[in-house]
Amino acid sequence: MDLDAYRHRSSTTIDRPPGAVYDLLADVSRMGRWSPVCTGGRYDDDSREWFTGTNAIGDTAWETRCRVVVADQAREFAFVNHGRDGRFAMVRWGFVLVPSPGGATDVTQSWDVLPAYADGFGAEDNPGMTLEQRLDFMKAMAESGMPETLANLKREAESTRSDTP
Repeated sequence: MDLDAYRHRSSTTIDRPPGAVYDLLADVSRMGRWSPVCTGGRYDDDSREWFTGTNAIGDTAWETRCRVVVADQAREFAFVNHGRDGRFAMVRWGFVLVPSPGGATDVTQSWDVLPAYADGFGAEDNPGMTLEQRLDFMKAMAESGMPETLANLKREAESTRSDTP
């Protein structure tokens, strides 16, 4: 299956230095304050490699197992959602941070469906829709949700002036 249609990018500029923005992103427990789908997260241990993300759409709530794949202070934070049981690398989410004039940060959020998505989808007991329907639904959620996530991140970052650059 060609997954090129299931990639999306959204960007904003945040009037805070990259280190301050990175610190917010790397604290996965805060994601729920910005995202319309993610309700939070918690690292499994002090290694901060794996975490459990909590999500909800309407009355449906679920958890996903996620692995941090890039933790480059002040430059990039990215993780791969490995589905509910952690067996399939399904979706890569990332945030790239680029210094901008005046001490601000250009932030680009990315969403990329990975080849194992179909396997993870197939392992679900009752997905309630076809693979294509699910992917199209998730694409629409990413396209509308990512700008909202970035706007909320921007609002919080810019209101938190005491963070160290």
